[in-house]
Amino acid sequence: MMLPLSCRLLTGTALAGVMLAGLSFPAFSQDTDPTEVIVTAQKKAEPLSRAPLTVSVVSGTQLEKAGAHDLKDLQTLTPSLLITSTANEAQTTARLRGVGTVGDNPGLDSSVGVVIDGVSRARTATAMSDLGELDRIEILKGPQSDIYGKGASAGIIQVVSKLPSFTPHASLELTAGEQGTLGVAGYTTGKLADKWAGSLSLVKRQREGQYHVHTGDGPRTQTDDGDQNYWSARGQLLYDGDGWSRLRLIGDYTKRDESCCVGTAIAIGSTRAYVDQLASDDGTASVVDPKARQAWSNRSTKQKLTDAGLSAQWDLRLANNMQLTSITAYRHWDHTNGYDADFSSADIYYRDPNGGFGNRIDTWSQEIRLNGQNGAFEWMAGLYANSEDLTRHDETLYGADYESYLGLLLSAGANINRVSQLTGLPVGQSFVEGEGNHDTYRQHERNTAIFGHAEWHISETVSLLGGLRYNSQTKRLTSAYTNSDDGIACASASVKTTICQPWSNPAFNDLTLTQKNTDNATTGSLKLKWQARPNLMTYASYATGWKGAGFNLDREQNSNLTADTDTSFKRETSQSVEIGFKGRFLSRRLALDVAAFDESFRNFQLNTFLGTNFVVNSVPRLKSQGIEVESRYLVGDFTLNGGVTYNEATFGPEAVPGVPLVANGTASFAPRWSGVYGVDYAHAVGRYRFVATLSAKYNSSYNTGSDLAPIKMQRAYTLYNGRLSIGAPDESWALELWGQNLTDDTYYQVAFSAPFQAGSYKAFLGQPRAVGLTLRLKR
Repeated sequence: MMLPLSCRLLTGTALAGVMLAGLSFPAFSQDTDPTEVIVTAQKKAEPLSRAPLTVSVVSGTQLEKAGAHDLKDLQTLTPSLLITSTANEAQTTARLRGVGTVGDNPGLDSSVGVVIDGVSRARTATAMSDLGELDRIEILKGPQSDIYGKGASAGIIQVVSKLPSFTPHASLELTAGEQGTLGVAGYTTGKLADKWAGSLSLVKRQREGQYHVHTGDGPRTQTDDGDQNYWSARGQLLYDGDGWSRLRLIGDYTKRDESCCVGTAIAIGSTRAYVDQLASDDGTASVVDPKARQAWSNRSTKQKLTDAGLSAQWDLRLANNMQLTSITAYRHWDHTNGYDADFSSADIYYRDPNGGFGNRIDTWSQEIRLNGQNGAFEWMAGLYANSEDLTRHDETLYGADYESYLGLLLSAGANINRVSQLTGLPVGQSFVEGEGNHDTYRQHERNTAIFGHAEWHISETVSLLGGLRYNSQTKRLTSAYTNSDDGIACASASVKTTICQPWSNPAFNDLTLTQKNTDNATTGSLKLKWQARPNLMTYASYATGWKGAGFNLDREQNSNLTADTDTSFKRETSQSVEIGFKGRFLSRRLALDVAAFDESFRNFQLNTFLGTNFVVNSVPRLKSQGIEVESRYLVGDFTLNGGVTYNEATFGPEAVPGVPLVANGTASFAPRWSGVYGVDYAHAVGRYRFVATLSAKYNSSYNTGSDLAPIKMQRAYTLYNGRLSIGAPDESWALELWGQNLTDDTYYQVAFSAPFQAGSYKAFLGQPRAVGLTLRLKR
């Protein structure tokens, strides 16, 4: 009898670990090895090789060599991680092992959480700023809810920045490249006073747009889109009280002023003729050619974003074996965006960049935990609380061509004035330009948790670890809906159907709804770790995850065109079984980490665009199972890195309303194979130091749409990035020639149905090839 895939993978991994345990590799002491990577994935410092969970670690040096500035750049350095954006930077999603929450609706928390210097970010999009000078990034795969709470049902991305140094140090980076790429980044650190040190990072980056935009009759005049223009500042103060007390204060501020995002055509439907009829140019693409990066948009996609925060971490050593940690933080995130909702140069419908469309999130958080050790026990106990205030403004405004376009749709192109006939209103008075819906959602959320984690050293080689967390969440939502024209066309129409879209439905006239949800959950983990040899550790783990229930922050209407007064969706939970081993061989020059995993999700929160609006469904079952391998090998002047993930992420057989292909389907953004590989070479000759870096990320084919429409499939592709550097042996200066996406591969971030254009599909593309120079100065 053939065993299920999960059983075969788990059994195979366990056997491999046992076989390696019996081999005679040169061992080394991880506790005293200064080159060992130290992680804090379990909120305590420990060697990566002895942490019983799957953790991919990317060092600050690796990020610098790869030219990585934010989390999107990180995905080319680790397998199974995908980060994508849709209509704007506020709609960004991170996925691990094929699992993540679509980011178009801030009412949904992330399945993959982001923690920066101990502070959880409200949504993935709120962590997309320049990260500055980093020590490392840890990618924790699988449920982490017992330690990190909500928003960790599929994993955590933990960013750890560099501490200020008491030894003076400064660096300057100047970058110039294709597509108008310009950047300057400066960093300085040093002693400020007795026991006080500080650091300051300042960054300014800009780049021209990556699409050529046909603007029709406007009012848009900007002919490019997808540009980059932001600056960021991050300052730190560190008080070090001789090892007994340490205080770390961090303040950061980022400002963006950019245009994003337009889509390029990947399929053209019959409605293109109607769009062309109304536009002064082609209206939309007449041929499919994504590589040309052509887009049609007559309305502005200007976006403005402010991201700022303050945090204070106080570590107090109460005794030789006990430490108290307190992390207090406040974060503010504010985003507004213009949006050409029809993705054409005809003036059909849009969102104005004046602030009528955007999100603001203000968050306070407090964590207190106590770490200690008593004999054979290492333990941690803690309390966590956070308060989140979310305000979402939404609007959909009629353009000058909205009524005419509906007329063509309703008459199959025969009568441009068909809407007037159906409503009895004069031509041009059913949908007046500039009228539309203006909605405000105010969500107040409170979270509290008590958690604990312990490791029992049963013997010198065997340990049992367990964690438990009780979470309590309360959300209160007030939704205020308005229609500036009172939905007059829908109210007057003899045949309602297409005329009565959610944004033009009079059922929402001056409607205010209040909803409340309270959700409690207990999550935990249990792990057995065996240090089979000094150089080889094997482990088995079981963990549960949780992401709280919530509300869809979008209009929902019933089939009879009444307003749906219940926009809630269920909690998302997960269970995971994992077996793995970590080995350090050949005098620690070879690192090999292998894990097999089987994760099951219940009521997976799926946000799907159905052509006119977003719908949130709770998919009863989603299973993600596979095997991961990561390795590093040092030989001479070369460092070889590699990793591969085989993953099957599939939904259960249950039917899901509105998305029939989901039943038994493979989850979107879940390539079966994902791999990274790279080589670093560094060699000094005389007065110069030469460095060469090449990295690659491979993904097999995967679907980029939540509804799994076949047209949204992205073929397999590989991204190559490289750098050549010459500089001083002491690294006081270096000049780098760099290239991103060296083969200029064109690939989809997300493919989507063109709104109101049956048969037409568009895609938001990944970045094209860019080549440039960077000068680094250090002292």
